[in-house]
Amino acid sequence: MPWENRRIDLFIPIIVALLMIIGLFAIYSATKDYGVTFVKKQITWDILSMAALFLTMLLRERDLQRLAWVLYVICLVALALVLFFGTVSGGARRWFDLRVGYFQPSELAKMCVILVSAVLLIKASMKHMIFSLMALGTMVLLVAVEPDLGTAVLLTVLWLVMAFCSKIPLKVVITVLIIFVAFVPLLYFFGLKDYQKERIISFLSPSMYKQSSSYNVTQSLHTIGSGGLLGRGYLKGLSTTWGYVPKNHTDFILSVIGEEFGFLGVSLCVILYAMLTFRIANAIRLAKNEFWQLIDIGVMTVFVLQIFVNMGMAMGLTPVTGVPLPFISYGGSSTLFFCIQLGLVEKSYAVGKAGREMEGGQLW
Repeated sequence: MPWENRRIDLFIPIIVALLMIIGLFAIYSATKDYGVTFVKKQITWDILSMAALFLTMLLRERDLQRLAWVLYVICLVALALVLFFGTVSGGARRWFDLRVGYFQPSELAKMCVILVSAVLLIKASMKHMIFSLMALGTMVLLVAVEPDLGTAVLLTVLWLVMAFCSKIPLKVVITVLIIFVAFVPLLYFFGLKDYQKERIISFLSPSMYKQSSSYNVTQSLHTIGSGGLLGRGYLKGLSTTWGYVPKNHTDFILSVIGEEFGFLGVSLCVILYAMLTFRIANAIRLAKNEFWQLIDIGVMTVFVLQIFVNMGMAMGLTPVTGVPLPFISYGGSSTLFFCIQLGLVEKSYAVGKAGREMEGGQLW
């Protein structure tokens, strides 16, 4: 193991473990009618994911830059194959059934956008920016066809944030942003399916669709609100017990926490997420070079966006997009790739910390 890996930020795996534990309790409450099947599968994924977090730290910078392109090709192949051989759920074909869980290639796409963009955007040239846009566009198109509009938008915002934080001229990034915004009306009228348009309209006027498109959100809001300050108590949530909120072990797992643990339970999750975001920001501050800095910024962007979108979705503040709550929602792919991304943050922290110690003459 490289000597710099001794400078690990212990707060990151500890916070992740706490979030995973909260998730396991919430998943069991939401799926207790099925026994411990879901919990057992999630425990397996959690253990594998934590192992992946530490194993990712063994990668070196030069190997990581080469690996970015290998992962990109694998991601494109997976995104293409899932359109033909993936499992269909809710009208979308986004997952491969691995028996022990489902693999979602779009989760790998998030990491690929981070790595490939970091490799190309550090060049700070128009040619490399165009290459990064082409790489992004290919993945966004394949993800959108599944269809998974929420992840497609997230990937686009991720690239824009990384480009904004790179040395690419600001006017160029703003020009690209204007072009993206100009395509939004075309996307709405010609690119979205009817149920996707209905989700957007129902978000703007939920009372008109509370028995159809807004049903999940309406039920989630009532469930979270019924928890009050301290909640009804673990396994005592009426809405959770009777399954009033669909997908409450995945997309709407916040409703379980809100009903059974109340405002304090939700606040604890927010505090843990804020602490983890602060640790990522600390890694950005210590980053050895722009490559590691862009990786850290990319990871923090995806992390914050998913938390905001999922929690906002459960409380009617954002449209329903099917984005999971990191480390808490049931799901293997999301947990695994988030841990790998945090492994990259740990590597960045270790390299940056070791470099500063060497500069200060404190190698050990």
